[in-house]
Amino acid sequence: MDSTQSLAGKVAVVTGASRGIGRAIATRLASAGAHVVLAARSVEKPSEGFTGTVHDVAEAICSFGGTATPLGLDVADGESREAFVRACHEQVGTVDILVNNAGTPLYKTIDQYSAQDLRNQIGMYYEGPLHLINMLVPGMKAKGGGAILALGSSSVVKLPKQPFAEHLAYFGIDALYASLKAADHRLAFGLAAELFEHNIAVNIVAPVRAVWTPGLENLGLEFGPDHPAIEKEEHIAEAALALVSEPPSVRTGVLAWSYQFLDEIGRTTMSLDGKSVIEERAVAQVEA
Repeated sequence: MDSTQSLAGKVAVVTGASRGIGRAIATRLASAGAHVVLAARSVEKPSEGFTGTVHDVAEAICSFGGTATPLGLDVADGESREAFVRACHEQVGTVDILVNNAGTPLYKTIDQYSAQDLRNQIGMYYEGPLHLINMLVPGMKAKGGGAILALGSSSVVKLPKQPFAEHLAYFGIDALYASLKAADHRLAFGLAAELFEHNIAVNIVAPVRAVWTPGLENLGLEFGPDHPAIEKEEHIAEAALALVSEPPSVRTGVLAWSYQFLDEIGRTTMSLDGKSVIEERAVAQVEA
């Protein structure tokens, strides 16, 4: 467990927590003392092509002394979102921290999307996160504060330029995904302003490079987790912990690029269980 226990007594919801970045963030928040609600579609049975459920993550968290509640959630489905929030309130009470991480992008040409595909992508990446915020913010306001964290993407800032073929080869056919992520970024900045007076911090955390996840592995890429284009999941998990640990008077409306953000604030990257150092950093000394 993290000796600082900066989130002791807090309840944190992490969506998409059964694997990948969501699992990493949820585990790191738990190691800092939060009781983590692990939300994902993979509850009892993994999605096709993937392994792992929220129960597996809960067991891993409990193994190092953390606490977690696994619950089912399909972020793209409104009824599922409402049922999830009811279950949260019944089982763990008011939520202090919300991490909107869940998402499985479809990289299709615009004419290949079905109407259902479009509804699911918009629900998963924009309507769903917004609806969860809508339902959980009243509790944060009543409690006197909280934190909301969105998972960002470099696709928002790396706009397509000629030659377009090179962009598509690197990023894939990402027009829909990138536009939805851009909406998430703008929503976070707007909510940071709106919720500042309520002591609710709203930030964005994003990987600098790709993070090796089951979803990425499932794409059949020609390289593995040790490739220079891949960054360690511990960096984005540590950055997420830093962002949800402080009030808006310290930091809100920030787009934090994983290890670059940690370099800026001089924060050491710890293992997901908080027990060992992955990359040590020193706080920069300010000259008088």
